[in-house]
Amino acid sequence: MIKFFSIIFSFIALNLHPVYAALYSIEDLEQLQISKNYTEFLNHAHDIRPSSRDKRWREMVQTMAVGQLDFLLEKRIFNQESFKLIEKIALWPILLEDEFFQIKRNRFAEFYLENCFSKRGRTDSCKNELLNFWNASNQNPDLAMSLVNILKSFTKEKDFWGFYQKVTKSSSAEFYCPKIAVRKSILDHLRVNLSQVEDPKYVKKFIDDNLGSTCWQSVLKDLKGMLFDKSFTLRSFAYKALNSKEALTQVEQDSYLAFYILTNPIKGDTFNVAWSLIEKVGDDYSRRMKVFKVLKNIDPLPGDIFSNYNKEKKEAIINLFANNFPEYIDHYARTCVNFLKGIGDFPRGNPTLYCSELYSSSKSKRWIRQPLQIQYSSIKK
Repeated sequence: MIKFFSIIFSFIALNLHPVYAALYSIEDLEQLQISKNYTEFLNHAHDIRPSSRDKRWREMVQTMAVGQLDFLLEKRIFNQESFKLIEKIALWPILLEDEFFQIKRNRFAEFYLENCFSKRGRTDSCKNELLNFWNASNQNPDLAMSLVNILKSFTKEKDFWGFYQKVTKSSSAEFYCPKIAVRKSILDHLRVNLSQVEDPKYVKKFIDDNLGSTCWQSVLKDLKGMLFDKSFTLRSFAYKALNSKEALTQVEQDSYLAFYILTNPIKGDTFNVAWSLIEKVGDDYSRRMKVFKVLKNIDPLPGDIFSNYNKEKKEAIINLFANNFPEYIDHYARTCVNFLKGIGDFPRGNPTLYCSELYSSSKSKRWIRQPLQIQYSSIKK
């Protein structure tokens, strides 16, 4: 029995011996550091037991990890083997906390990924490596923008919000948010996520959760530019976002509501507010003229409602303007006549697309002044 256990013990010892023999001591690691053998050092740094990983060991690891990156960058060695080594050690707690190492790691990864996309026939594997790297990185704004540039250069990817969201509330927002691509991504993200939301408080919260004040300011002009867009969806979204943040002046608010009711408005809260607004400006000439100045500079002039299939709705709104905002009806009717006579400059063509519909609806009414009615009728004979 004793002989049997002796044989078993010898067998175990023989099989374990090579493993223990391969473990490096702290002295071995010091020699590797002196000789700048980065790869071998990093492959054996964890041979040192956790209880023996003192300050000296930590300093050596940090120095050799950065040294490895410097060597790879200097020699421009951007192969997959090196990338895997760096990504492996990048997850070590001591290096996760080393900002200097992470900065150089990001730089190396950018070079590697660019090289990967340009050298390989298929981009899928490179894209997966990029996304895996991003998920395991410190995800700082500069890195986010660099990776987006790589994806734009080598793939057909279009949705970059996963990267841009690290920019929009960062200290770098002032530099990055004004860029066209970032602004577009922000607006797309807001529009998609707020399309079915009407509660102003929730809209504001969503915007605040996703954008810092600097980034919000960068898209403010874009949103205001959408207020009079041809697309009902876009202008409704813009008004919803701006209104929730109380970002509209009274003139902007009034002008949008007047524009809203002159197009083909949908009955609801906004319709009711717009209707009340026209009644209010009917008693406030100064306020009305400020809105008029905005409306008459829109080309083509808003007037979709003049061709609305719902006769009752159409006539009610024309009558609302005729009684409270006669200047606009007069301007539309006069501009129509001038265009038909060739009087004035109309670089974008007919500015009164619903001229005939307005005049037709006004035949039995007094919405349009008689001199204009006569001129229009004579032109149409």
